[in-house]
Amino acid sequence: MPPRRRKKLDSQGLRRALSDRQMQLLSMGGVIGVGLFYGSGQALELAGPSILIDYAIGGLIVLIMMRALGEMTVEDPVAGSFSRHADRTMGPMAGFITGGMWWFFWVATVMSELSAIGLLVQYWFPSFPPWIPGLIALVLFTASNLTSVKVFGEVEFWFAVLKIFAIGAFIVVGLLLAIIALFGTSHHEAGFPNLWRYHGFFPKGLGGMLQAFSLVVLGYSGVETLAVTAGESENPMEAIPRAVTNVSWRILILYLGSVFIMLVAFPWSALAGRHTSPYVLLFARIGVPAAATIINAIIITSGLSSSNTGLYGGSRMIFSMSTERFLPSGMRTLNAKKVPKWAVWTTGLGISVGILVTYLAPNSVYVWMSSAASFAALWTWGTILVSEMLFRKRFKGKLHYPTPGWPVVPVIGLLLIAATLVAIAISPLTDVSVWSGAVWLVFLIVWWFSYARQHNSDRPDPNSQEASP
Repeated sequence: MPPRRRKKLDSQGLRRALSDRQMQLLSMGGVIGVGLFYGSGQALELAGPSILIDYAIGGLIVLIMMRALGEMTVEDPVAGSFSRHADRTMGPMAGFITGGMWWFFWVATVMSELSAIGLLVQYWFPSFPPWIPGLIALVLFTASNLTSVKVFGEVEFWFAVLKIFAIGAFIVVGLLLAIIALFGTSHHEAGFPNLWRYHGFFPKGLGGMLQAFSLVVLGYSGVETLAVTAGESENPMEAIPRAVTNVSWRILILYLGSVFIMLVAFPWSALAGRHTSPYVLLFARIGVPAAATIINAIIITSGLSSSNTGLYGGSRMIFSMSTERFLPSGMRTLNAKKVPKWAVWTTGLGISVGILVTYLAPNSVYVWMSSAASFAALWTWGTILVSEMLFRKRFKGKLHYPTPGWPVVPVIGLLLIAATLVAIAISPLTDVSVWSGAVWLVFLIVWWFSYARQHNSDRPDPNSQEASP
């Protein structure tokens, strides 16, 4: 009888069971959520066609940040990746705050996604309580996250495939509408002149474009989950560089492509502020039977996918912070499937607060929670770039995946992030995110001085630890 194949574990005890394809689709699935399918109408109301510039700049920030993160993660692929890097380059307090901010980001993001799912279900059942679908989804995802990382990876893989297929179909159909209009064989409003025909490319001025930046950040945030999966990747040295490159460019193309087609297919004023998804409008106009039902179902699926990824990412960050003694030791307890069970349960409990808020204020919860997540996302991105600059300066030896154009490229990324923070702070729609993020930051600082600092002092020096195999 042949010997049983030994399961690969990382140095923290997590099972290395995620394949290259699962890593890439997991990261893409975490990004493509309700924000792209459902929230783009509000962004158009703020900026009009100039939102294309927002998505281009946001995509540039993501490309820079992901390359910097990939450089560090290849050299040290562990769960809680960027929190650990902040710890080793700027000290344990920076690592703790970064990890806490990212956990807060995912909890708030999943809250908003689940609340949106409940509201979208009301398209078919108007009187159905919106908190019930979110609660059912949370229970199912908690169970799948506790079962096996392999099961989780496969579930998220197919969720992401469906979303990418939907965006691809949207781009193809919208482009066909524009081409038909260009040759004058149709009288509908599609056409490339839509980009400037209605009050110009900047109908709300430069200020409108800057205010819409906050919604673009929410759309791109979550891509850094790719690094958190490193601790459970089968072959991180080869998989991470390939995944960083592929995921970053694919997301940029999908986002810019779908938004461009949206603006070409319809006058922006017809989409601005509408509660119906632009994706639903497109398929309804070309006469696809039951188009609204099909696209509504896909939007719900996108929310489920992003929620699945968020529960995974948040629980792995708690696990990593517990191994650093920032949190109680129970958070690093693994079940028989080598899954950090109490970290999963704690993250699920945090998300459940959003179910209560959905019950109390169903019409406002999505905007509140989405805004709260943006501050934490920008904090994380900025910390990643600062960590990379310090890491690169201190690293001895040959890097396997160096960031090109160093140090100019990371500095450009930091400047763009700072400008985005200013834009969010001055927007009346999203300034709440700055205040909610500041409150959470104060809580983290209090926890650091009251608990984490004393317990963290007992751990080994992180700079003396070897990277995971």
